[in-house]
Order: sequence, then structure tokens, then C-alpha cells
Amino acid sequence: MIGREIQDVHLVVSDFDGTLLGSERKISSRTRQVLRQLHELGVEFVVATGRPPRYCDSIAEQTGIPTTLLCANGAVEYDAASGAINQLATLDLDNARDLLIEIRQAFPEAGFCAEMGSEFVAERRWLELAARPADSNITDVVPLLDQRVHKLLINLPNRSADETLSLIDPLVKGRANAMHAGLPFVELMPPGVDKAFGLRRLCEQRKVSSIAVVAFGDMPNDNAMLEFAGWGVAVSNAHQSTQDAADEITDSNVNDGVAIVLERMISA
Repeated sequence: MIGREIQDVHLVVSDFDGTLLGSERKISSRTRQVLRQLHELGVEFVVATGRPPRYCDSIAEQTGIPTTLLCANGAVEYDAASGAINQLATLDLDNARDLLIEIRQAFPEAGFCAEMGSEFVAERRWLELAARPADSNITDVVPLLDQRVHKLLINLPNRSADETLSLIDPLVKGRANAMHAGLPFVELMPPGVDKAFGLRRLCEQRKVSSIAVVAFGDMPNDNAMLEFAGWGVAVSNAHQSTQDAADEITDSNVNDGVAIVLERMISA
């Protein structure tokens, strides 16, 4: 069974927040040590995150080893050393505009923002609902969208992310891939785009079979990645759907769940 011995593994990929990060939002010394062992064994380490590139510059510094970055749920490759951003997918502009218009018609209290390449455009309402500094005077992002848009974020007041997904699902109609990362908003990605999309492309470049991939995650935006990998592991603090998608459930992120599995593989 894949995932039992490190010699069967060519690539290890992990979500960052809630999975690799431990207490006080830091990577533990135990996890850094096992990541160094991976590097010494020649196993590539990848962080696949919902974060945009601008929030990923410190990841390689925190892991302590060369780290490949898949950002924005697999829609963007990012090289922190050079600052190069490679967009792998974008939403159809007409669909993006229509989706926000239709969601606002159904839920006038909603707040929206958009990720477009390296640019972040947020309505003041979205910032307020996300408890972020309301330093924007934008009331409607729709006229500001352009061909670079790869992610839309929707926040409904007093609704969990699961509830928001359920409410907007009838409106999406295949025009986007809706998901969430445990935060109080939903993310709309291009159809078919998720962390598995970015990981599959990376595997094709490296000529690595998905069977030789071990993946770790904690939230629904990780589910497709865990299912794609030969061995998918959910931390014990993971969303129930993510635990259901995994081959194995390890300890929580604050108890070094990722390190526990990797140590076992290395010592097998």
C-alpha cells in the first residue's frame, strides 16, 4: 500500500494553514526536521495552498527546505525566489461577472472580492464581513474584473462556509468550481480547477505517477488533492468531508500530524 515506505514516494504535497502549520501558526521543529530528511532523500516537497502568492513568500523560509508552491487552490504557480507568477487557469470573464450579479440579486447583503493575477480587489462589504481592515471604498467589484480573474470570494453574513456553499450552489450551474478552506467565505474557481488540477500538471512535468504522491490536508479545498494522490492523509482537525476523502487520518496539525506520518514512512 502506497504511503508506507518513503522509497515508494517521489513527491510529498501539503496544505499549509491548518495542516502543516502548528501552534502559534508556526512550523514545529519536529516538522522542519522531517522535511530536511525528505530533502536529503531527494523527495520533492510541495505546498498547495489557497493563499494568493503575496501571502506565500515566507513559506520556504518556514519549511527550511526548497519548496515548490502551488497557490490559489492550484490556479497559480509561484516562485518566491524570483517573484514569478504563472497563472494556470482563469474564469471566463462573462461567467465571473454574471455569477456575482446573480448572487447579489439573490443575496443583496453579500460581499465580494476577486483575485486577478497578483492583484486583489475587495469590496468594503467583503472586508467588513471577513473582519479585515475596511480600507476600500469599492462597493461593486464587477466593473473591475478583467481577463486575469482566477478566484472570486463570496461572503454572506451570519452564514458558515458550508451554509454559503449550499445557498449559492443552485446559482453556479457549472460556471465555476465552488469550495472553501474553513474560513467564513466561499471561493469560486474556474471549472475543473482545484489543488488536484495544479498537482496533476506538476506530476506531468516531473513525469511522476499520482501513485507516488502523498498528500496532506484539512479542508474541502484539499479533498480533490487527497483523492488524486496515491496516499491521501487528513489531519484529525480536518473537516468531515476531508476525512472521508482521505486514506488515513493522522494527528492534528498542532500535534505534528504531518511529521508523524512522514517519520513512519522514513523509518519503515
